[in-house]
Amino acid sequence: MREVRLDYTKFRNAKYISHLDLNRVFFRAVRRAEIPLWFTEGYNPKPYFKYAQTLPLGVESKCESVDIRLLDDNFSNAELKKRLNAVLPDGIEILRVHEPQMKASDIYAAVYELVYEIEQTAQAMSATEKVLNGDALYVKKKVKHGRKKAEEDVDILPNVITYALHETENGFSLKILATAEQNNTLNVFAFAGSLEKAASFSYEARNIVKHCVVNEQYRYFK
Repeated sequence: MREVRLDYTKFRNAKYISHLDLNRVFFRAVRRAEIPLWFTEGYNPKPYFKYAQTLPLGVESKCESVDIRLLDDNFSNAELKKRLNAVLPDGIEILRVHEPQMKASDIYAAVYELVYEIEQTAQAMSATEKVLNGDALYVKKKVKHGRKKAEEDVDILPNVITYALHETENGFSLKILATAEQNNTLNVFAFAGSLEKAASFSYEARNIVKHCVVNEQYRYFK
């Protein structure tokens, strides 16, 4: 038995597949591709799928990964990639199959791109920059106080490590390097909503794409 990591994309309509449904998609694909998958042991055996992170519903990604265990050590990575890509739905594509080199706990940050379409591009970019260079950017979060939960304003600006603005043909894009640690992950949708409100936007992000994840030394997650 050996463990391999599948790096895959999630684009177009596939971005609306929930994490729970994604498990079913991969299980059906593995069965159709006749992959010798290892199951967990015990009274209720389940297919072994170990995801590095959970992608928010509606976000596209170039850098998702899931670990599986193969019962056949001689089953090649190239054959696995070929068989799975032949049966996976549109928008999900296996990019690489390799031995895991890092743990999910090694993930430190992720790069997201928020793409906007707007006519008054210069004003919108200026307002965005002003918010990101400001003192704080608050979102409502549920915080536990003992057994009770309360909603509080939490500053998420410290979660944005750096950013870059670029004008596009129909508007602009905002790329952010944001914290993605297990206990300190930026909610990109909450960020987008708060940013748009603070910058007085009258529209939402047209599209959000996750480009890559890195460790604390800014090396790509492998």
